[in-house]
Amino acid sequence: MELSEYRQMHEQEQTYWWHIGRREILRRVLAKWLPPDGDKQILDIGCGTGINYKWLKEWGKVTGVDSSQEALNYCLGQHAYDTLSRVNGINLGLTSQFDLVVAFDVLEHIESDETALQSWWQAIKPDGQLMITVPAYQWLWSAHDQALHHYRRYSVGELKAKLRKAGFAIQFISPFFWFTFPVVVLVRWFTKGTKPKTSYISTTSRMDKSLINFSRIEADYLVSGGHFPWGSSILVIGKKHV
Repeated sequence: MELSEYRQMHEQEQTYWWHIGRREILRRVLAKWLPPDGDKQILDIGCGTGINYKWLKEWGKVTGVDSSQEALNYCLGQHAYDTLSRVNGINLGLTSQFDLVVAFDVLEHIESDETALQSWWQAIKPDGQLMITVPAYQWLWSAHDQALHHYRRYSVGELKAKLRKAGFAIQFISPFFWFTFPVVVLVRWFTKGTKPKTSYISTTSRMDKSLINFSRIEADYLVSGGHFPWGSSILVIGKKHV
């Protein structure tokens, strides 16, 4: 991707409800399981435009890694991350360096996902944590997944099994984006067989505000101990077994 494309992506991440709502949910759920103290060493795999640095830095020093030099250059220009490195997310080559590793909608882009999870486990300190999100349900596969170069979507059971195989104890797991799930199902159903495209469903600013508020309600429910039976994404926090 060119730097201009990263600029467009960054703009969308700051305005589109899905990105804002996801950050709201992630920050709130992480704070429940790992209260921010500014003292942690954090690794953000697939750091992209650096948008998540703005909230992850509450937990401590954040290292951003990405396989794209253009992404790293963009992050550098945004003054995002305490450290930046061009690293392949499949084999990090790091051992017991981080208290927290995060990878938001990254694992589905990796063909050897079990190899990647083992590498991520290796990078985490004893009793450290992994937080990831992935798209849910293979039966929702559509042209959108093809355009985004996904290898798969996940079920809760499949994700649990792969994390446990890699050596993680599951602390929290739940689908999210529950309120919008019926709409996603309908859109995916009617766009099956269409030309792959990366664009999202168009929304108005009023719609964005309403959908962001729904995301906040979901965050409230998840931090209160709830779990959703379905949703278009899955969030999991795992702890490194030693």
